[in-house]
Amino acid sequence: MGVEVIIPLGPGEAPPFELVEQLNPLTVTLSATMPRPDEMDESIRWISGKSGRGRQLNRAIERSDQDWIWVVHADSRLDRRAVTCIQAFCRRAHWSSMGYGTLQFGRDGPWAVHLNQWGANLRSRILGQPYGDQGLCIHRRLWTQLGGFCERLDRGEDLDFVVRARQVDAHPQRLPFTITTSARRYRTDGWLKTTLNHQFRAWRLIRNAKRWHP
Repeated sequence: MGVEVIIPLGPGEAPPFELVEQLNPLTVTLSATMPRPDEMDESIRWISGKSGRGRQLNRAIERSDQDWIWVVHADSRLDRRAVTCIQAFCRRAHWSSMGYGTLQFGRDGPWAVHLNQWGANLRSRILGQPYGDQGLCIHRRLWTQLGGFCERLDRGEDLDFVVRARQVDAHPQRLPFTITTSARRYRTDGWLKTTLNHQFRAWRLIRNAKRWHP
């Protein structure tokens, strides 16, 4: 059993040093679109190339030598149980399982994001459709079977992956840790507008992903 954490960085996005510290002692790879900063610790792997989160994830996974891949977003923060939970999951889980945490939004958004938080966690439990914000942990064999993450999508490659994985009988499994993600987009773009936009995009993405055949 081996697990590697992959954190995709968007163009101009700063390395998440606090998050990397929380992930100790796991191997961490930052998949970025710019050259490695001079101040970056040599113990942290850095891969750079063309932008696009699906493309960046695939690029990093191709270079990984571990069986399990834990995808964590750069604006996420983990509780103290997270690393231990992931390690335990990877030791005992079947390759068709997908681990994820309970979503919590940070305090940088409006109060109403608590509704989004509740809905996301409910959807994950009932429909088996966690988002990437929940820290998806997958096996390389499942990634290979699905042909990797979709590189055509601007965003939502994580949900697309989960929906396609369900079509080959892969099983999402909620793990007992909490992952906190930024809610700043709801504050900047407006809660209602952002929520409706996310729901429409998710509906369209799920519909298209279900058309995929192994």
